[in-house]
Amino acid sequence: MALAGHWCGCGFFYTAMTQALRGNPSTWPQDIGIYRVHDTAELNLYHVEMLKSTSEAYIQSLYWAYITMITTGFGDIVPLSIPETVWCIISMYVGVLITTCAIANLQLLVTNMDAARTQFQQKLELTKKYTRYRRLPSSLTSRIISFYEYSWDLLKGADEEKFLSELPGSLQQQVANFMYRDLISSLPVLRKANNALLNALADCAEISTFSPHDDILKPGEPVRGAVLVSRGELIVLNGKTVERKMQQFDRFAEESLFIPKVSDRLIRANTFCEVFLMPAIAFQDIINAQCDSAHITQMKDTALTLAKNSVKANKMFGSGVDVVPMRGFNKYCHPDSRFRKVWDCLILMGLSYYIIAIPLNIMKSVRSHFFVDNAALLIV
Repeated sequence: MALAGHWCGCGFFYTAMTQALRGNPSTWPQDIGIYRVHDTAELNLYHVEMLKSTSEAYIQSLYWAYITMITTGFGDIVPLSIPETVWCIISMYVGVLITTCAIANLQLLVTNMDAARTQFQQKLELTKKYTRYRRLPSSLTSRIISFYEYSWDLLKGADEEKFLSELPGSLQQQVANFMYRDLISSLPVLRKANNALLNALADCAEISTFSPHDDILKPGEPVRGAVLVSRGELIVLNGKTVERKMQQFDRFAEESLFIPKVSDRLIRANTFCEVFLMPAIAFQDIINAQCDSAHITQMKDTALTLAKNSVKANKMFGSGVDVVPMRGFNKYCHPDSRFRKVWDCLILMGLSYYIIAIPLNIMKSVRSHFFVDNAALLIV
């Protein structure tokens, strides 16, 4: 709405200015005292003397655009020529269309939010009644309520399991591929895997949600497979010391896909998080069916090398994030790099500037070409 008003206002002023330069004495800026048109009869020339600044003219144009687009129309600024009237009609159509769409979308959004929010509040009330009936500790009750609030913030009341269960098998496979493909391909052992292998691995993947302070893996427990962080933050504890914080796409126990592994660290959820598990048994079955022995040996050597280097660097098993750092130009092009973020901001600022500046330059173009001594605008 703001951008449309900007363009309509600048176009309305430009239309009036071109009419004034053609000798039309009746234009809306002249009517409200923005400029005055002079006729030099002996030279058959017209010049426009600005009585107000460009900023004042722009504000008046923007004011007219908004009251026209929302069909208010106070009548203090009216079109006085045919081109101005045509532009006014176009602006009214644009304004009515944008306003109608905005109101309809807002009404739909509020209606859906109210229904989903009411259902969510009812669910919380039933949960509180149940916890009081079972006399659950207040700390446990708070964790349950926090989990429901976390789910609400993510899905706004949508039931993901029900949604997926209603889809046919082929669509479920495509959704799983889309959700897990980036995580699976981030494993160094699978960076050169083909699409068929990635799709098969995505089908057997397991993803679980954990609350803050939940223990995901305890010391002495056997590791079922490679674990990757899909959302949230995990911490790696050695006793009571935090050795590392793990966030999205961080991984650990990658070598457990090929050799039995027992955890020697405590992995705990620091926030609400989603953790992706690639089971070692299913992984072995799939690669044995789709890969040759040389490829399997290469993947195993890669996983063991990363695990050895990771233990040396981080005193823990699994993650190869610090082992294979990005170098050269790719380091600066990574979406998480500071250079890439600054570059994206500059692109956005440049695009915004041109969107706003183009109509303003059109509005000023007549003055910049035909004003003489910054006071008069001449045209034959």
